Amino acid sequence: MNFFRCTLTVAFCAFLKLVSSAYGNDLPPSQTISFSAQVAPVLQSRCVACHGEKLAESDYRMDTFAALVAKTSDDQPAVLENEPESSELYQRLIHQDEDLRMPAESAPLPAQEIELIRSWIEQGADFDGDSRDRLLTDLLPMLDHPAAPTKYRASIPISALAVIGDENRIYAGGYHEITVWNTAGELVSRIGNQGQRTYSIAPHPAGISLLAASGTPGIMGEVRIFDVVSGKLQAVVTRTNEAILDAQYSPDGKQIAVALPNGSIEIYNTNTLNKVVTLLGHSDQVTSVRWHTDSNRLGTTSRDNAAKIYDVKTGRSITTFAGHTACVNCLAFLDGNDVITVSDDGKATIWSSVDGRKNRDVISGPLPLLDVARFDRHYWITSTTDAQQYEIGSHRRIAQLQSQGVWVTTVARNRVPDLRVFGLHSGELIVRQGDQEMPRILARP
Repeated sequence: MNFFRCTLTVAFCAFLKLVSSAYGNDLPPSQTISFSAQVAPVLQSRCVACHGEKLAESDYRMDTFAALVAKTSDDQPAVLENEPESSELYQRLIHQDEDLRMPAESAPLPAQEIELIRSWIEQGADFDGDSRDRLLTDLLPMLDHPAAPTKYRASIPISALAVIGDENRIYAGGYHEITVWNTAGELVSRIGNQGQRTYSIAPHPAGISLLAASGTPGIMGEVRIFDVVSGKLQAVVTRTNEAILDAQYSPDGKQIAVALPNGSIEIYNTNTLNKVVTLLGHSDQVTSVRWHTDSNRLGTTSRDNAAKIYDVKTGRSITTFAGHTACVNCLAFLDGNDVITVSDDGKATIWSSVDGRKNRDVISGPLPLLDVARFDRHYWITSTTDAQQYEIGSHRRIAQLQSQGVWVTTVARNRVPDLRVFGLHSGELIVRQGDQEMPRILARP
C-alpha cells in the first residue's frame, strides 16, 4: 500500500490520446461503426472524467449508454438517431464558442474522433452491447496499452512492490509497465501492456502469476493477471472508470479481492474469473484489501475514514473500525482478534475485530502513515519520514529505517524471513538483508 491511495490527482493528459489510437477509428465512411469498440473508447477517455458517477457536470452523465442518450437539462435527448446536426452531443463537440464547446477547458477532439461520433449518430446511433446500463468500461474490448518509455527522463514514485521467488526478484510499478530487478540493482526484465500507473502487485500463493491493479485517475482502472516467468498477459479480471488501488489473491489462491472506486469490493473465482460476491458498506473509494489467513475474512480500508472486516462467504460486514479522522490507507491482521490500521491522520491504531473497539494507538503524530505489513512476529509501518518495525503483542518498536526525509511509500518481503524491500517516493528501492542495508536501487530503466 502507498500514499497514492488517497492522493489521486487529475488524470494525466498523455492518456487522452490512448484509447482512440489503440482501437483504430480511421474507418471508411461506408463501414458500420461499433459503439462498443469505437465510440465508447473515445467517450471513456475524453468525457467520462467530467460526466461520470462522481462528477456529472451540468447533471449529465456519459458513463453508460443509457445516460448518454437520456434527456439533458433542456429536456431534449442528447443524441437524436440519424440527426447529428440536431444532436446536442455532436453540436457541443464542434461549437465555435470555447465556453460551450466540449471537452471544457481543453483542446477540441481530433477531427477523426468528431467525425466518428457524427457518423455513428448518422447511422442511427445503434447500441451493440449487452446492456445499456453497463459502464462504458465494461463494453470496451481488451486494451493494448502503449509501450513504456525506453528510458525514463525522471524517476517516478514507487507505487507498488512485490518480492518473489528463490532469486528474490523485485517487482516495482513503473509507467505502463512493471519493472523487475535483482537485489544488486540490475534490471532483469520489463513486463509491459500494463495500465498507466500500477498501484498494487500481488503474487499468487504458488508463485505462478502476478495480480496487478492499475489505472489512470478519472479515466480508467484495471486488474490484470500476468505470467511470472514470461510476463505475458493472461487475463483482465475487471475494469472501471477510475483507477483501482488494490487487488489481492486469497491465501489459498482460490479467490481474488478487488478494491473498487465506488466503495464496494468484488470477489472473483481465480480459475473462472466469475464474480462470486460484491461486498458493500464503504461510502468512498476502497484503498486496500487484506485477506485473513483463513481465506474467509477480508479486511478493507477506505477514503471514508473507516476500515471493515467482511465474512466473504456471507458477503456481510461483521466489524467496522470508525475512529480515524482521515483516509485509512491500509490494515493488517495481527494475532488473535487484533487488527492494525494506518491513516492519513497520523495514527496507527490497534482494534478488536470482535466488536470494533479501539485498544490503543501505536503511533499518534502529525504526519500521514502510508502502509502497514505483517512479517512473521513483527510488522512494519511506513510514513512520510521513515519506516518503523514493531513487535507483535507488545507493540514495542524494535527497529527504524531512516529514509533521509523521503516518503517510504510501501514495503514488501519475500519468504526469506530477513529480506525486506522498501519503496520510496523518490523512485528508489532500499533492500535490507537482515541488519545489512544494500546500496539503494534507482528503479528507473
